[in-house]
Amino acid sequence: MAVGAGGGAGAAGSKTVAATRIDVVDPHIVQMMRDVMSDGDTVPRLNPGGAGGGGGGGGGGDDGSGGSAQAGQSGGQASALTNVINPTAGASGGGGGAGSSSGQDAGGGGGGGAGGTGGIIVLITTSSSVGTTSVIGGELGAAGEVGVGGGGEDGQAGQDGTAGEVIHIQV
Repeated sequence: MAVGAGGGAGAAGSKTVAATRIDVVDPHIVQMMRDVMSDGDTVPRLNPGGAGGGGGGGGGGDDGSGGSAQAGQSGGQASALTNVINPTAGASGGGGGAGSSSGQDAGGGGGGGAGGTGGIIVLITTSSSVGTTSVIGGELGAAGEVGVGGGGEDGQAGQDGTAGEVIHIQV
C-alpha cells in the first residue's frame, strides 16, 4: 500500500536569553537605552522581543510507484535573542499537512508562519495616562491548502504573534 509522507513540524518561536529591564531606567538617561544592559566595549542593539517561527513544509504525495514520497521539512527555527526588552518568546509556526496516500495525488499544504512580535512603546511623560496604544502581535500565517488532485491534508495555521510592551515612565 502506498503511503503519503507526513508534513514538517512548525518551528517554535525564539527564546529570549537576556531581558533588558528598561522600566527601571532613570528617565534622564533613557537616551542610552542600548548601553544599559551591556558589559562589552561595543554597544549591542536592543531587540524588541522574540522572533516567530516558520511554518513546516507539506508532505509529498504518493506518486503511484510505491513509497517515494518525501516528508515535509520542519519550519525555520528562529534564533535565540539576547538584549531584549520584552522577554516573551516568539510564536510558533504551523505544521505542514501530510501528503496523499492514494496514488498520484497532491502533497500536503504547508504550515503557516507565526505572526511577528508586537513592538515596544517607551513613553516618558508627566501624565499618569498613556492614552490609547497598541502593541498587539502580527496576524498568523494562513495554512497552505492541498493543491490539484486532492487527497492530502491542509497545513496548520501559525500562531498569532505575541504582544509587545508599553513602558510608561512617569516623571
